[in-house]
Amino acid sequence: MPFIDAPQSREDYWRSIVLFGRNVASYKFALATSSLEFVGRESTFVRLDELAIPFSKHVVEHLSRVDKQGTATSSRSLDACRRFRRGEIQKSTLVEKTVSLGF
Repeated sequence: MPFIDAPQSREDYWRSIVLFGRNVASYKFALATSSLEFVGRESTFVRLDELAIPFSKHVVEHLSRVDKQGTATSSRSLDACRRFRRGEIQKSTLVEKTVSLGF
């Protein structure tokens, strides 16, 4: 397939997330908002554990408004966000769960 086999640019990777990611999942908005928080840094690379901090924050904020993220019946990543909202786990645990389950 020409599209998949072609060399990918940074823009192509972002476009793939938007095009191929589930339209009903608001994680795309959390990812986009989180990405904007890193604009202006010297580096063009963001470690997953760095990205997990704002990403989990934005997912938790979304769940506080609407306790739904997509059409899946369950998600261990979202369950961790919900547990954080209820004060059942610490932020460090939420970030660890986001790194291992959220992406």
